[in-house]
Amino acid sequence: MKKYKILSVLLAVLISFTCVSAVSTSAALIKSISSIEIASVPDDIYTKTPDEMLYGVQIKVNYTDSSSKTFTVSADNVEYEDSGDYIDSLAYSDAFAEISLGLTSYATIEAYNYVGDFIQLHATAYNNYSYDVSSETEKKLDYPEDYELPEIFCNDYLVYRNNPDDTLELVNYSFIPYYFYFKEDYTEPPVVIPETIHGKTVTSVANYALFGASHPYSVTIPNTVTSIGDYAFGYCFNTGYYSDSHGVPDNVSASRLTQKLADAGDDDTFIVCINFYSDDPQAQSDALQAEYLSECADYEYDDDMGMAYATLTKAQIYSMQDVDDICIDLLYERDSYISEEIYDFAEYAGNDTEMYVEFEIIYAETDDELDSLCEELSNKYFGGRTDYTVDYDFYSMRVNATFNEIKAVSEDDAVGYIHFYGADGICYDLYKALYFEDDDYLTDIFVEDYSEEHLTSNFTEYADTYFADCEYDIFNFGSEELLIIKGASKKQIFEASQDNNFVMNLFDYPLIRHYNDIVIYGENGSAAQTYAEENSIEFVGSGSEYQLGDVNLDGIVNVTDATEILKYNVELVAFTDEQKALADFDGNGIINVSDVSELQRAIVNS
Repeated sequence: MKKYKILSVLLAVLISFTCVSAVSTSAALIKSISSIEIASVPDDIYTKTPDEMLYGVQIKVNYTDSSSKTFTVSADNVEYEDSGDYIDSLAYSDAFAEISLGLTSYATIEAYNYVGDFIQLHATAYNNYSYDVSSETEKKLDYPEDYELPEIFCNDYLVYRNNPDDTLELVNYSFIPYYFYFKEDYTEPPVVIPETIHGKTVTSVANYALFGASHPYSVTIPNTVTSIGDYAFGYCFNTGYYSDSHGVPDNVSASRLTQKLADAGDDDTFIVCINFYSDDPQAQSDALQAEYLSECADYEYDDDMGMAYATLTKAQIYSMQDVDDICIDLLYERDSYISEEIYDFAEYAGNDTEMYVEFEIIYAETDDELDSLCEELSNKYFGGRTDYTVDYDFYSMRVNATFNEIKAVSEDDAVGYIHFYGADGICYDLYKALYFEDDDYLTDIFVEDYSEEHLTSNFTEYADTYFADCEYDIFNFGSEELLIIKGASKKQIFEASQDNNFVMNLFDYPLIRHYNDIVIYGENGSAAQTYAEENSIEFVGSGSEYQLGDVNLDGIVNVTDATEILKYNVELVAFTDEQKALADFDGNGIINVSDVSELQRAIVNS
C-alpha cells in the first residue's frame, strides 16, 4: 500500500509539472507581436526561381514582453505560398508565403523581383488571427553591380530589351505592388526614360510600351529616342471596359452614356436615376432637390426603392459632383430592362435593323412552360416565326429582332432582362463595328483567353489556326496576357468566334482609353514631340525650337540643310552649339556624312 502511495505522489507531481509546462508553453505561443523585421536574406536570392525565392529569408519577430524570435522561411514551415513569373515580357516575378508565428499569430512575406534592378521584400505580422496589421516592414535589395543583364530587364519599373546592336528599347511597364496603393502618400510615379543604362543608349520605344492598367501623368523622353511605336504613351487597355469615368463626376456611374455625357453641351438632357445611401433617403432626396434641382420639372422620388428619377441637363448633373452618398445612373429610358448595347446598336444601325438578342423568360418553371411561353411571344410579337432558339439551361429565348419589336416585347410581363447576344467569341463593340463591313475589311483586334489553362501556347495555336496570314504579338499588361492581331478580316474574325475559349474585341473605346491628362516632356523637334502632336498629347519642349535637321534655322527641313552639313564637314561654314545639335541627325554625337544620308532619307520619305 505504501508503494502505491509513493507512486501516486510522484504521478501528482509529474502532472503538476506538466500542467505548469503546458501553461507556460501556451503563454509563449499566444504572445502579442509588437514589431517585425527582415533580419537577413540569402546572397543567392537573385538566382532563385519564384517558387523558392523566399526560402532562407529570416524574419525577426519582437513581442510586447521585450522578447524576440527569429523565423526562417522554408518549405517545412510555409502554410500557404504562391508565385508568378512574368520574365518573358515584364522581367518580373513575385513570391508570397504565409508562416505561423504561434497559436494565434502569423506573418506574410512577399518578394517582388525586378530582374536586373532590385528585389523588394515586404513582411507583415498579424495578431490573434486578425486581419489587422500588427507591424509591417520593407527591405530593398539592389542587384549586384557585376550582374550581367539578360535580354529583357528592368530599370526603375520600366522594362527594356537589349538589341543586337547594343542599343536598348523600352518595351513595357512593370508591375507595382498593390500594397503601394494603400499608402497615404502614394502617387503614380512619373516615367523618366534615361539616355543610357549600364553604358547602353536607349534609342526606341516599342508598340504598346506603357499600355498598362494604370497610367503615368508625365513621361520624359530623351533625345536619344528616335523611334516611338503605336499606342506607346497616353493609352490604356481597360479590362473593366467602363471603369474609367471619362472625366465626369465621381458620383456618376460609368457606362456607355458616360462618354456621351462628357461630350455633351451644358443644356443637353439625360434621364437619370439617383441612388441615396444615407440612413434617411427621403430626407436626403428632399434636401438634394431643394438645393440643386428646384427647377427640375419631373423630379420624382420612389419611396419603395429609395431612389429618385429625373430628366436633368449636363450642367445640373455636374452641379452635384461634390455631393457624397449618392450615385447617379444615366438611363436610356426609365424602368427599362433593355441593355445599353441594344439602345446603342439601334442608334448606330437604325430601329428597323435586326439584331440578335436574348430574352430572359421569367415565369417558366419547366421546359414545357418555356416552350409554350416562347411560342406565345413569337405569335404576339414576331408573326408566329419559328426561327428562334430556346436555351433550356438559362430559360431564355434568342431571336433576330428590330428595336421596335424588342421595345414591344420588353413590356410583356413574361420577359425580364433583354441583352445583345451577337457572336459567342466576339465582344459587342467589335460585332457592331463589323456589321456593315464586307469580308475583306481589315482591323486590329485584341484577344482574351477565357480558357482555364491560360497558356501562351493557346494564343499561338489560336492565331496560327484562324489568322495565319496576320502579324500578331503576345503581351503582358500588368498580370494579364493578351494576343494582338494586326489586320484581321471580318471573315477571319467570325470564323475564329467559333472557339469559345477566346473572346475578341476592337482596338478602340471602350477597350482602349485615351488619357487626356498626360504630359510628354522632351526636346523640341524630337521624336517625343512628333508622337505627342500625332496623338493629341500635351507636349512641353526644351532646347531648340527648331526641328531636328533644320541647321540653317529657316523653319524648313530640306536638301539645303543637308548641303550645310556637308559644308560644315569640310570646314566651309561654322555652326553654333544649337546648329550642331540639329545637325547630329542620327544622334550618335558625331556630325558627318552619316547625318547627311539619314537626313536625305527622311526628306525623301516625308
